[in-house]
Amino acid sequence: MVKLSMLMLLLGVVCAGWTLGAAAQDVSLRASVDRSTVRENESFTYVLRAQGQVRGQPDFQPLAADFRVLQSSRNTSIQMAGGQTTTVTEWLLQLMPMGPGDFTLPSIELAGAFSNSVDVEVQPALAGDAPADIFLEVEASPARVYAQAEIIYTIRLFRGVSTGRSSLSAPTVTGGEVIVERLGDDREYQVVRDGRSFMALERRYAIYPQTAGPITIGPVTLDAVVITASGFRGMQVFSSEMLELDVASPVAPPPQWSGAAWLPARNLTLTERWSADPDALTAGVPQTRTLILEAEGVQASQLPELSVLPVDGIRQYPDQPELTSEITQSGLQARRTERYAVIAQADGERTLAGVEMPWFDVDDGEWKVASLPPRQLQVLPSLEQPGTVAVATPPPPPEPASSGQLWQAVSAGLLVVWLATLGLWWQSRRPSRPKQRNVDPSAPRRSANRRLLRQLRAASEANDANRAHALLLEWGELRLGGEPPSSLGAMVQRMPEELAAAVADLERALYGPDEEAWDGRSLAAALAGIDSLGRASAERGELLLPLYR
Repeated sequence: MVKLSMLMLLLGVVCAGWTLGAAAQDVSLRASVDRSTVRENESFTYVLRAQGQVRGQPDFQPLAADFRVLQSSRNTSIQMAGGQTTTVTEWLLQLMPMGPGDFTLPSIELAGAFSNSVDVEVQPALAGDAPADIFLEVEASPARVYAQAEIIYTIRLFRGVSTGRSSLSAPTVTGGEVIVERLGDDREYQVVRDGRSFMALERRYAIYPQTAGPITIGPVTLDAVVITASGFRGMQVFSSEMLELDVASPVAPPPQWSGAAWLPARNLTLTERWSADPDALTAGVPQTRTLILEAEGVQASQLPELSVLPVDGIRQYPDQPELTSEITQSGLQARRTERYAVIAQADGERTLAGVEMPWFDVDDGEWKVASLPPRQLQVLPSLEQPGTVAVATPPPPPEPASSGQLWQAVSAGLLVVWLATLGLWWQSRRPSRPKQRNVDPSAPRRSANRRLLRQLRAASEANDANRAHALLLEWGELRLGGEPPSSLGAMVQRMPEELAAAVADLERALYGPDEEAWDGRSLAAALAGIDSLGRASAERGELLLPLYR
């Protein structure tokens, strides 16, 4: 009994250790700042975000070596995603630098997990620039501006006194056509100017001039009710300076990329991913290839279409591109996602051509190219087994009959001949009747074909992908010669072009990496061109076999 109790205690300790270890592993920490470039007399917000159940407080003492903690707070929330509930805890610290320089905020430890480090650039303070209790500053970057490239326009409002109802205007641009987008929410922090403390509000815009030439960004204004120390309230108007910029013309691409679209950006990357291992591509089995183009400093609508060259023996069916954008510390980051259903037609070695995207680096002032190298593919044979042909076995030779059996056979034959003669005589005495029409032996299959076509088109028009999948396999068994197809990928290889593309689109919707609603109109339209005899399109020949030959 004592041994059993000790064993149970030991198991409990081990399970507790596992539980604590799992709890530590389930906690993830991520650190960030609201501004990565500040001045030594400006505060900024440091955020430590913890996902998972945590206990206790993180140790922020490593931050005190170079920064003073002005204020701290903690927020806890419950988030639900994918049917799972996650506890999110955030610690927000207002930090003031002790001096200029480049600093790395160290990793913070909590519950056995560690956060990432964060880099912050602290610039020297500006002296003697506090002309009033309330004033505005504006800034535009970069210094060299190109047509259709991003300009970050920053407004800073400094308040040394309290204000009531206030309104800050948006920038107005004259001199040329521009696109203006606001970049996220306002950010607030503390600033010390000439030994005096101010509350600063920072607001940013992205401006995209569409043509070359001079442009003017007019003053922004603040209408505010000012509250003085004596309690006096009065409406006042404050204005910023205006900025004049000279927008440069687009730079022509070098000869090796002649004809490339003008794409001015700060950074650009091109990546790809596959729904499965592309080196194990199987003939007739589709895979999804996803190309992702990401660029900083441009709008999503500026990202051009990727050029994917055709490959013999491999079909690539493009999906609709997906365009998204995200606000980052440096401005807008745009993303273009293009997906292709890749289906190999036969086994063997194939080479997918490389993909290139030339772009202009506005920081370096030169053309560059993001590229994916050519990919060698070894296509495996189809999973379907070729149909087997049954070989007829000749019947065994008849055994020699005995004399008794021979006379019985002769008598039976004479009886049959006599009955046949009697039948013919009786038939000749009956009045003649009109000949009956021959029955078409293929009529049942024609009826089944028409029925399946009606059901298929109905399922396609209703966008019922699963119903259409099952009916296509049944219809393919009736219509396609040889071995009945076991997958939609196998059917694609034996169909006309328009119908093959529609079936591949259905297969991509059913088995692609991302679930998406299927639009069955293309399949319904392709089926409408198939007649009841099963003749294929003249462009492809009789790949879709008739019901009978």
